[in-house]
Amino acid sequence: MVKKIVPIFFLLLLFANKSFSQKFELGLKVGPNFATQKLSTIQSVQSVSGIHFGGFIYLKLPVIFGIQTGAYYSEQGSEFSIKNIIDKNSLDYINVPILIRNDFGPFNFHFGPQFGFLTKAFSDSINNIKNQFKTRDFSLVVGIGLRLPARFGLSVRYVRGLKNISDPNILNYETKNTMFQFSIKYSLIQLGIKKKEK
Repeated sequence: MVKKIVPIFFLLLLFANKSFSQKFELGLKVGPNFATQKLSTIQSVQSVSGIHFGGFIYLKLPVIFGIQTGAYYSEQGSEFSIKNIIDKNSLDYINVPILIRNDFGPFNFHFGPQFGFLTKAFSDSINNIKNQFKTRDFSLVVGIGLRLPARFGLSVRYVRGLKNISDPNILNYETKNTMFQFSIKYSLIQLGIKKKEK
């Protein structure tokens, strides 16, 4: 999986030549997740907190928008009650969003699909539950960002799962991931950002 993701970063770096260098970013992001899950047979589902961290690349295309992608390690899951017993699912993913991004001064709006790859899953009651879930997730991402001075930035995203991640051979209910993400970013490389916009 990692071998598939790394070439994407290098390909985007190769395309970041003079013709595209009006706006290009390569950086790191980290922040908290507030995640939950939609369980088709359980109503009392609560959110759980976790973190995400990883890297991103943004490339302005010769049109009105650009493409931002990246790879992030993300802690997700939910807390719920069954027969007055509280349990908690903890699912960790490598998420790869491929987003359309449009900048408006220091602000940007971005949206697009996100592909998730399950790395581990466990619960308070059963421990390892990775076999109960599919190894891949598919979500829709919508977010806004704000560029700050000194190459820093902030962003808020809503991620809505579109795919049932439960293995139907084991679980008889649907599970879909949902979360809010709050991130702080730092751009290691930042090309084409005017000083007056910093």
